[in-house]
Amino acid sequence: MKIIFLLANRLTLSILCGFVLLFGASAHAHDVNIKKVVTTSPSWDTFTNRDGTGLYHEIMQKVFSLHGITVEHLYSKSGRSEKLVADNQADIMMCDDKPYPSLVMGRYPMYQNDFYVFYKKERIGPWRGVETLRDREVLSQATYYDHENFNVPVTVKDVQTGEQALKMIVWDRSDFYVDDMTLIRQSMKSSTISFQPEEYAINKVGSRSYFPLFNTSARGKRLQEVYAKGIYTLHKRGELKPIYDKWGYKYPDFEAF
Repeated sequence: MKIIFLLANRLTLSILCGFVLLFGASAHAHDVNIKKVVTTSPSWDTFTNRDGTGLYHEIMQKVFSLHGITVEHLYSKSGRSEKLVADNQADIMMCDDKPYPSLVMGRYPMYQNDFYVFYKKERIGPWRGVETLRDREVLSQATYYDHENFNVPVTVKDVQTGEQALKMIVWDRSDFYVDDMTLIRQSMKSSTISFQPEEYAINKVGSRSYFPLFNTSARGKRLQEVYAKGIYTLHKRGELKPIYDKWGYKYPDFEAF
């Protein structure tokens, strides 16, 4: 009887182990069975070009190719992009400096850089550092910046485009236009109004890191893990820096995160 009991126990244990392995393998297979992710953002020059090139596009393609996952991009305004991810209509918003309600930041940034203000020298007077902005109005593309980005009190007013912000500065309707240097230059290049560049100035007012945003769903958390492991793997292999060098951007300090 004792031998039969031991054999029965061993059989039961073998069956249980079989179930664990079966379901474990199934769960793992399901886990890695993500074939495509949808990223979303506006078309930012040199970051998310419409031809599929750009810093953010190439980082994401490199990261997810490690798992055989293809990346499709949906172009949309920043606020709309965040909502698409929150509503599970897209997987990843690229990129933001702070979380959006119901979304979480990736562990590693894709971009670290300074931001600047464009202004008319005659209106503002001598530059005194960030203190120059105190109690002034600052124009920002919608959702890009808010008062928390500044070390002095300011009034941030949202506009639709950088070109609109630049136009309002030229027309003397506001004090400052804040943006990344690349986007300020893009706004100047795209502007349809003429102005004398020597009458204006651009000065640095802060620095920040930009992270991709993920949904808090099971799929979102899995993609967040894939992104974090992929970024760090490529960083250690030395395969990320050439992308930053190609586009002329500073390489983030990934070891600090």
